[in-house]
Amino acid sequence: MPGRGRSPVERYHDRVAGLYDGIYDGDLYWEAVFALTWRNILRHLPKDQATPCLDVGCGAGRWGLRLVRSGYPVDFLDISQKMLDRTADKLGALGKPFVHLDCLGAPSRPAVGVGRPGRGLLWRASLDDLCALPAGSYGFIVGQGDPLSSTEKPGRAFKEIARLLRPGGVVLLSVDNRLQGIHHYFQAGDVSGLEKFLRTGRALWLTDNPDERYVLHMFTPGQLRAMCRERGLEWLGLIGKTVLPLRRFKELLADPEKRGTLLRLEESLHGEEALLANAAHLEFAARKG
Repeated sequence: MPGRGRSPVERYHDRVAGLYDGIYDGDLYWEAVFALTWRNILRHLPKDQATPCLDVGCGAGRWGLRLVRSGYPVDFLDISQKMLDRTADKLGALGKPFVHLDCLGAPSRPAVGVGRPGRGLLWRASLDDLCALPAGSYGFIVGQGDPLSSTEKPGRAFKEIARLLRPGGVVLLSVDNRLQGIHHYFQAGDVSGLEKFLRTGRALWLTDNPDERYVLHMFTPGQLRAMCRERGLEWLGLIGKTVLPLRRFKELLADPEKRGTLLRLEESLHGEEALLANAAHLEFAARKG
């Protein structure tokens, strides 16, 4: 859009959009994580398949498209136009209609005349400015790939997400785990940096291109509970992904029998508070009263 410079997070995701699926597809560890993620999503999905859903930070559309294929009406939201283009291509391949709506750089006001929620609306927007989306529009909001961690103002973003939920609606979000970030500072011998990081949860997404580096916000379990409490949301649960060292020993996942056992063991343990520090990502669910 003329007159508006792209943010680092937008530039980075525009660049990797065409490569995004290939980063994960075929990787034994990520295939296991995706299987665990879908099982957790299924636990929280609305029983009514007419319930409008929103995939925030949708990237190339992996989870929203899976909801579409499961029969739910879904909208998609991302800051990256090229990611939304990838999602649009996939919706087109499924024969599903879609509408592009660009909210970046536009005045912050509610959009009008865009149709009902959950009808393939592709919202290009920053997660911390969702004023264009009508309140109470969605009964289920999912955000994988840690979109809350990548937004500039995560507290404001979560407030906006809560506003979009209808009464009884559920939000399911993954975030970066602050407890995993400590290793970097110990390895660097940076004690003062460790102290600041544990206080703020702010780290830097390091890419080769300095223009694409952006601040990551990493969370603790207690902080996530407090955020839900502040927004009046009912806490439904928290899991770590993954609490077992599946990434380090991903070759074990090549054996179907071992893979089945390991996923079953992971599911039996990933809600244990004592093991959450092992997980790179935390995934929490909450319901609007």
